Amino acid sequence: MSSAHALRVTVVQNNPSFGTPEKNRKDVEDLLFSQKDPSSGLIVLPELFATGYQFVSKEEVGTLSEPEDGPTFAFLSSVSKRTGAVVVGGLPIQRKNGISNGALAVLGDRLLVSYDKVHLFDRERDFFVEGHSPLPVVETPFGPLGLMICFDWLFPEALRSLALGGATVVAHPANWVLPFGPQGMILRSVENRVFTITANRVGVEERGGLAPLRYIGESQIVSPKGEVIARADSSRPEIITATIRPEEALSKKVADKSDFFAQRRPELYSPALTQPGRKSS
Repeated sequence: MSSAHALRVTVVQNNPSFGTPEKNRKDVEDLLFSQKDPSSGLIVLPELFATGYQFVSKEEVGTLSEPEDGPTFAFLSSVSKRTGAVVVGGLPIQRKNGISNGALAVLGDRLLVSYDKVHLFDRERDFFVEGHSPLPVVETPFGPLGLMICFDWLFPEALRSLALGGATVVAHPANWVLPFGPQGMILRSVENRVFTITANRVGVEERGGLAPLRYIGESQIVSPKGEVIARADSSRPEIITATIRPEEALSKKVADKSDFFAQRRPELYSPALTQPGRKSS
């Protein structure tokens, strides 16, 4: 499939039980294949979709972590073979310097890319190592795919870097608890003129005497013009799908003489160029 063709996108919104990855993967499989036609070009699953999120110790993280080619890779590969899709999903990945909050993009037997979350949220910083590589853009049968995870979205430079790298579609596994995420991603889509595919989870986790985490759901597919093509419920597991045309993200124009990227002035964006008390002309 080239970028000039329609692309069917599928988003999984699940409610994982903490610490039971086999059960959670099976629940995702059942949800996906309950559809009349599960075939797709891109399937996006949430952040840490098979483990749960609210860890209480490094030991738990270690127990639930995997190598890149572990059980979650095997599961994503199986789903890809059955659906024809590029499949993206989040998991704790074993690295030489620790464990990352990561995500894989898989096509058939191939690992297209492995990404370690660059911007860790709150208590994630107690358990995971930060990623130190640029956010990835990888070639797929439907064109360049960008990948980021949850809190990355709140850093405008993150999605901008993916768009500048040529991504027309951005897969965004998430475990959102902050209420403004869905609306914020609309702006990210508009300011970069890309499709954003956010897969969030639902449910509540309250473990180890910690404050409860309530996941807001509202997984969504957003167009380069900021149209919410599909959005999931805020409280239940479900599948949302849409057919998009990635080539619509190639143009960065909002008017005949206004192009988001052509008019960028990066040489003027450094705060070091602004001096207190100095007026600009």
